[in-house]
Amino acid sequence: MQSFVLIKSINLTTIKKLKIMIKKLLFLLVTVTCTSFTMSAQNLLLNSTLEAGTGDSFTNWSRTSGQTNLTAETVNVHGGVRGLKAVSMGTNEWDVQLQSDAVTTVVGTSYEVTYWIKSVGGASTIRLSTVSSGGNAYGAATTIGTAWQQISYSFTANSTSTKISFDMGKSTDTFYIDDIEMYSLTKNNIVNGGFETTPGASGNVFANWNATNGAAQMTQELTQFRSGASALKAISTGANEYNVQLQTDNVTTVIGRSYEVAIWIKSVGGASKMRLSTSGGTAVYGNSTTIGTSWQRLALVFKATATATKLSLDLGKSTETFYIDDASFNEAQTVPLKTEAFAKNDKIVFYPNPVTDNLNISSETAIKSVSIIDLSGKTVKKVKSADAIETVNLSDLSHGMYIISTDTNKQFKFLKN
Repeated sequence: MQSFVLIKSINLTTIKKLKIMIKKLLFLLVTVTCTSFTMSAQNLLLNSTLEAGTGDSFTNWSRTSGQTNLTAETVNVHGGVRGLKAVSMGTNEWDVQLQSDAVTTVVGTSYEVTYWIKSVGGASTIRLSTVSSGGNAYGAATTIGTAWQQISYSFTANSTSTKISFDMGKSTDTFYIDDIEMYSLTKNNIVNGGFETTPGASGNVFANWNATNGAAQMTQELTQFRSGASALKAISTGANEYNVQLQTDNVTTVIGRSYEVAIWIKSVGGASKMRLSTSGGTAVYGNSTTIGTSWQRLALVFKATATATKLSLDLGKSTETFYIDDASFNEAQTVPLKTEAFAKNDKIVFYPNPVTDNLNISSETAIKSVSIIDLSGKTVKKVKSADAIETVNLSDLSHGMYIISTDTNKQFKFLKN
């Protein structure tokens, strides 16, 4: 009778915590191989997809000005089922403002913020700014079109804590914003990554780049550029990827270290594909990616297998005209991933590990977006939901090690059998 009374007195919250504790213990028993790992290019913003929140609020974001003008949007979204709708009445930039939680930053380190946005009118502007104890910084006003476009803003941290602000009050328009990311940057190792230097009189010879195939198809572009005063124009007739190929000079790399190569690119047709690859040691080939008509960032993360590596732009597959600018080759930022962190935190558990089909998630905080990343840093699967995600079907993945990353900035390494 005493045992019955004791059990009856346990409330539902306690039972839930006991379940999580049991699952965590099972998780620890099968995770002996997961003592430490590193993950490349961590998004520093919490709830960057804007999926988490209730009503018109957004978890980890504050509506600092014009609260009634900032609402949740479920129709005009770039990804998932939820984004931001901002209605501006045409006053000051800061009169309609969304601001992130503080992000830990390193003084003197450069960061890049990217986001997807479109507008109803197609000719209005917004700006990004940073808020910190070292002094606020303001980006240039950017004109927003009616189609989804990805915008980037780079800054150098002047404090150990920084907030990102979307300043949307200047114009009279309606904006839709989704899928925001913030990454730490290192020094760009590509010389002439902006295609500004062209020693050849004809304009199709770029300093520090080599046209390994299809040289006549690649020329300097003086109108369609993302920054500076020029870009690369490449015309492909549709054959093999390598039939139109531009390659950087050698970049010094450290064997076993992770790097990210990236470009900004757009096309005329909007439905054709290209890929990035590397040369030096064991070649790495990125996915063939569809390129739209607006500037978009395309990146490839890889581990170096040689002391010198080249970035290759493989442009020959489709019948298309591409414009390319602002190429970069950086050492990928890494963060430690330890089982110890989960052992001290009973709020989230992933199980089983290894996994054959379904990976279960038990979390006291609702998770509404997850990414599955392979060990090269490539995202191979994304899942978004309006409700809390409790199970992810991984039956379509090949055998190997992967990382699951959540919109609450939790990562877990697991083995797929």
